[in-house]
Amino acid sequence: MAQTPSVLGTPRHRVDGKLKVTGIALYASDFKVDRLAHACLIQSTIASGTVIEIDQSEAERAPGVIAVLTRRNAPKLQALPEELSANGTPGESRLPFQDDQVYFQGQHLGAVIAETFEQAREAAALVRIRYQPGELRTDLLGLADQAIEPRMFGGRIKLQDKRGDVDWVWANMPQVRLVNETYSTPIENHNPIEPGAALAAWDENDHLTLHVSTRGVDLTQKVVASAFGLPIENVRIVCPFIGGHFGSKGFSWSYFLVAAAAARIANRPVRLVLSRPQMFDSMGQRARTVQTIGLAADENGKLAALKHSTLTHSSMIYEYTEPCGNLTRLMYACPNVQINHHLVHLNYTTPCPMRAPGEAAGTFALESAMDELAVKLNLDPLELRVRNYAEKDEFDQRAWSSKHLRECYDRGAAKFGWSSRNPKPGSTRDPEGRMVGWGMATAVYPANQQPAAAKAILSNDGSIVVRSATHEAGTGTYTAMTQFVADTLGVPMDRVQFELGDTQFPPAPVNGGSWLTASVAPAVVAACAALRDKLISLGVDGPSAPLSGQARNDIVIADGRISSAKDTSQSLSFSDLLAKTGNQTLEADGSAKPGDSYQKLAFFSFGAIFVEVKVDPDLGEVRVTRVVGVYDVGKILNPLLARSQLLGGITFGIGMALMEGTIPDMATGRMVNANLAEYHVPVFTDVPPDFGIEFLDVPDPNMAANGARGLGEIGIVGAPAAIANAVYHATGKRIRDLPITPDRLV
Repeated sequence: MAQTPSVLGTPRHRVDGKLKVTGIALYASDFKVDRLAHACLIQSTIASGTVIEIDQSEAERAPGVIAVLTRRNAPKLQALPEELSANGTPGESRLPFQDDQVYFQGQHLGAVIAETFEQAREAAALVRIRYQPGELRTDLLGLADQAIEPRMFGGRIKLQDKRGDVDWVWANMPQVRLVNETYSTPIENHNPIEPGAALAAWDENDHLTLHVSTRGVDLTQKVVASAFGLPIENVRIVCPFIGGHFGSKGFSWSYFLVAAAAARIANRPVRLVLSRPQMFDSMGQRARTVQTIGLAADENGKLAALKHSTLTHSSMIYEYTEPCGNLTRLMYACPNVQINHHLVHLNYTTPCPMRAPGEAAGTFALESAMDELAVKLNLDPLELRVRNYAEKDEFDQRAWSSKHLRECYDRGAAKFGWSSRNPKPGSTRDPEGRMVGWGMATAVYPANQQPAAAKAILSNDGSIVVRSATHEAGTGTYTAMTQFVADTLGVPMDRVQFELGDTQFPPAPVNGGSWLTASVAPAVVAACAALRDKLISLGVDGPSAPLSGQARNDIVIADGRISSAKDTSQSLSFSDLLAKTGNQTLEADGSAKPGDSYQKLAFFSFGAIFVEVKVDPDLGEVRVTRVVGVYDVGKILNPLLARSQLLGGITFGIGMALMEGTIPDMATGRMVNANLAEYHVPVFTDVPPDFGIEFLDVPDPNMAANGARGLGEIGIVGAPAAIANAVYHATGKRIRDLPITPDRLV
């Protein structure tokens, strides 16, 4: 059955771009409601102890104050069910206002509600709190002997795992071929453009509408309904746009529950927007990691044993673990592998996933160690990786769904000019006297699919609306899904409107794990295919049907029209078809879930990244001057969107390698650089002028959505290691602790 030419695989500009650049797009804090009040958080100023007294009297007398919310007058919140709070599941299971204990600096103790934001902020500063200080735990290494061994990450991935006998190999291999080093990454914080924000409004029937910056409207609905003891249908979560998240907006956080509680006691809609410093204590962070990598190889560079041990931390009230060994077990062929994770509870805020959780920090350590092994063996770093190429996932003993990593290596090396690399560190300088270094690394990221659903609605004017409770975080969801609709129904993209971010729409998963397109697109296609079948039935079924007598297989859907391939004179628009059959609209539902292949095959995306750096020998300043990345991520649905994602991910990797790091004050538990003046992120001048990104564009035959795999997070994976390896090649100094700041090189 023919239709209009495919728009999938072609570069298309964002359908929501005009809304964003003209300021029309509505984010959580932009919605307007009558009688809106404003809230400002009351936060703990110690990291451990007990609240003895909250003196709010002066705040209550301040101009414009409507109410002060604390534990004393807060609505009773109910504990979250196991499915939302199991240890290892990201987020915070401990709800606000449950007791007087303080577990980290900045913990939410209440809020001031006032007529304006300025009045709320001023009054919040007048609240006085007396504490009984408790034992302070802030030293990860000093408390390492109290670490526990967590079992699972997200209830899915084992954190303690092994195959073969690493200890025997380690005891018997010649020491000259061993690498056994420790690598560390600091605490890092999400800094999306849009901070966390919530606007809560209750109606007289105990229904709550919550506009909140979340990448999981369905999950947030479950959290809020459970906490307030409401039927799920009494809570509506709305979020049509997210100003970035990097992992911070997909879980259960205290601030939006505080906003809902504040609206209830004020009996008015309440808006609560986090400040930039509050983003460092109220919405998670990437935990610090200290990782030991051990590699043993034979004289040909073939790995004989690999061990990866991670020490990291969580808060005192939760057990989230940064899973740094996730990829180590499968990136390279090796008969003996041991993965361990150790977790220390500290008086810091609860950590959570941050772009490529575990994979970003873990591959920095592993790919740095592989570079060190290559140096010891006098092997080209790329050749070492090729010699240890994994033909299957050796841990799960599964074949890859599709893997073309060798092609990534070959194409990337050729484009970069890797064969002309002088292996001697410090051997190359540019005309300005800067030391030049080249480094590379492998990138791997899981390719998952989650259950999702969608609804397609055709109106009598020929327009098509498709809805799903998924999310637009800046990655291009509106555009990609519009392409799928146009492709499936044979209509121009400008006739399609894709709607998302509302719990009144069919369910969709949290936007994370680079699985959004692979999850939602098949559901969208299923809904549109069902709508197409209904169109054909309207056209051919029954004696009064406009195309009665035509075989279904002869019906053509193209350019917004339905016609017969055998009789081209019989053609009518979708609008005319609805009119002739007495229909105002036509609706169809669709859903999708992972198939059996997910139990049989290993689904991952792959890439190779090559980096050039230049280092000032006097100042220690590192500049990334050239990047080449080649990626095997399945079918490319929109080259513009795909390139944008990789540009962002690699730039994130530059920040991780060279500048990002949250610094805790060990004596107080306070984050001392909780702002964008002192927490440095890459800006325009930090992006290399020569940025080459290529895709193999080979569809994965076992993947839904036309063989496309996720690519939102693979860009950061491998980038920090490639930069660190390039710095070593430029300077001869091996920096194993991120970020690589000038003081480490002078």
